[in-house]
This record gives sequence, C-alpha cells and structure tokens, in this order.
Amino acid sequence: MINLDNILLEWSYRCKDGVVDLNNPEKISILHKILKENNINLIEEVVSIDEAAVDIKQQLIDLGYDESDIIVKSSKQIRLLTKGNERKSTMDKLLQDLPDSKYDINFKGSSLGAIIANDGTAIIVKPREKQGGGSAGLDNEQALIDGINEYASTDSPIKIVFEGSNKSISFDDVTLAQGVGTDTAGGKKSDVALYSGGNIVGNLSLKKANASMWESADRRYKELMIKLSDKLINNPFPNVGLRKTEKENIYRLYNPQTNTDLSGIIITNLPDTDNESIIFGTDKPKVQVIKHTFQPSDFTFNNGTLTIKSGVIFTDLEDIEGTDYEPILIVRHDVTRTATKGLRPVVYNKSQGYKNGEIKGSQVSLDYDQIFG
Repeated sequence: MINLDNILLEWSYRCKDGVVDLNNPEKISILHKILKENNINLIEEVVSIDEAAVDIKQQLIDLGYDESDIIVKSSKQIRLLTKGNERKSTMDKLLQDLPDSKYDINFKGSSLGAIIANDGTAIIVKPREKQGGGSAGLDNEQALIDGINEYASTDSPIKIVFEGSNKSISFDDVTLAQGVGTDTAGGKKSDVALYSGGNIVGNLSLKKANASMWESADRRYKELMIKLSDKLINNPFPNVGLRKTEKENIYRLYNPQTNTDLSGIIITNLPDTDNESIIFGTDKPKVQVIKHTFQPSDFTFNNGTLTIKSGVIFTDLEDIEGTDYEPILIVRHDVTRTATKGLRPVVYNKSQGYKNGEIKGSQVSLDYDQIFG
C-alpha cells in the first residue's frame, strides 16, 4: 500500500524551496525519481526535463547562484544570468567549480561561447540586465558593497560595525568594499574585501539567510567518495550499500536490510581541520562569515560609523558547534558523477539533514571515522 503522506513529505524535502508543484516540470522530475525509488510505476510520465539538466541546475544553486537566474532551456542547455560585466569571470569560476567541465568558445548562441559540464550540458552565461523580466536585482554581495561604498571613500574613511544576533564585529578606517568572490584559488572563501587605503583589513564570506550549503565538496572529498563508493559496493554497511542502475558507472544508495532506496548519507563529526577550512578558508586576514540577506534598511550611518544589521556572525568554530549551522557532509545521487559511481558530496548546515533531532527523509547517518578512519 502506498503511503502518500511519506511520498509527499519526501517530495517537499527534496524541493529546494520545500514547495511541491505539479505545474513545475523540474519538481515533477523529482517526484518521478521518488516514485521510481519506491517501485511505483507511473501510467503516464510527464517529465519534460532530463535528469542531468536538473542535477546541473541544482549544482549551480548549491554554488550560490539564485534559482531565478538559472533557466533550463532544454535537456542539454541551461542559461545562467549574471551582470554583463561579470560574464567572463563567472565563466572562469564555473570552470573551477564544475568538475571536468570545459570551455567551448565556438558554442552557438553566445558571443562568449559556453561552459560544457561533464555530462554535455551547455551553460550559457547571459547578461541579466538584457533579459527583460528575468532580472533578479542585485545579488547579496553587491548589496553589501554598494551599501558600504555609499559612505566610504579614500578621503573619508569610516568605521563599520556589523551587528549580528549573536555577536558584533567592527573594522576601522574602511575606505572601500570590493567583491573578490571569483578568486577561490587555494581554498579562499572571501566574497567581499574591506580596504583601508591599499591594505585589506577585513575579509567577509556572505551566506544568504536561507542558504543551507557551506561548500560543494567535489574537489575536497573526491578521493574519499571513490573510497566510499568502492566500500559500499564491495563491503557495504548493514544499512547502506550501492547497487547498479541501467546507466554505466552509476549506482544508487540503498538499504540492504530492507532492499529500499536511500536518498542520501549524512556523514557527521567532520574533522575540525576540515570544518575550519570549509567555513573560514585560507584568506588573510581570516574570513568572518555573515549569514544575512542584506536590505537597504540594514544600513545606518551616524558620526562616521556605518552600522549594518547582519543576522548571524561566525568568527570561530565555537560559534557554530552545536547549532543548526554546524557542517555535515551529505552524500547524494548525481547521474553526472561517474568517477564516484553516481555520488556527490555537499557540505550543508546540520538543519538540512535533521529536524527536531530526527533524520529527514530516507537518509541514514554514518560517523566520519566509521567510514574513513
């Protein structure tokens, strides 16, 4: 007998915004996957977008791009909207962030060509301001930069105070705020640098208030995913293993005890050294993390001091440990990840895997040392 409540709950959980919608083809694709995992046959399939395109879009969302700026044009083509003067830097960043992607300068439909993901999906970066109603407005980084630079200048340095709900941080003699998010070399995490003259006095990593991801961890945990996938195939745990699909080198997580599919593995207790790098990166000076979606009303300037309402602020691991923001590694399915047998590692907030202390959906939990120790 089909448990409709469980199906709807799982569907809602897997939708990024938590809202199910039978008029949204991508959400229908998610529902189709859930039904297939539960051996429920659809009389008529209404899926119009290929699995891989949905996976690539989700990767872009996880990388921090607004869902409203990502338009799936077909099963093998995605349009990504950004500011016109950031198209090339965005493409350069996509090459770094999407494993095994390549740049096709001759791709038709764009003067700059396209980024080709490892499954063949073309990502065309278009200027947002020329897409009419497609504009999503300023991104979070730009909102902060503009809010600071309205008051700061070389001639008039200011003090900036970020007032969070848990703590406050401040920076003196700031003359400029500048976006640096495209520079991720060596594990850098800063999105906005604060300058005093020619010196950086503060590095800020920004997370929107509703953001659930810390890092798309393909590079960091690729070797571990290879080790994990081999273990789950050849020597599975009692409650989690991998079984073949019809696609070459793509497997699905399942529970050998119940012979049912799993939606993911929650890996807890990541090493502190990993957490430090994942959250704060390698920037000098050390990154301060601000979890907030900035609005014009957040900025108050008085007597040379700019006070900015700033949600939750993290400056040390102690600020995060034991909270819903604590990093957990979630391993999920991704049909484009043939090197890791269809597994993709993403570091999320703890709240993405648990609700009221209980694991969400059809996931299982494993300790990091239990797998990799």
